[in-house]
Amino acid sequence: MYPAQELAREKQRSMLTVAATERQAQRVLALGRAARRAERAQRQLVRSGNETLRLRGELAAEQGS
Repeated sequence: MYPAQELAREKQRSMLTVAATERQAQRVLALGRAARRAERAQRQLVRSGNETLRLRGELAAEQGS
């Protein structure tokens, strides 16, 4: 094989490896963001449920008076 071709192939392999590593890093970051969004949504769901129970209690108290 010619040295220039060998060098080009090695460079291409190296670039593909770097690209794959960068894609994996981006996926990890995206999963972290998604996990934080899910945690935030879960907290909001709990707050909404608590607010619903509070308002139901107030409504029941008003209707019982």
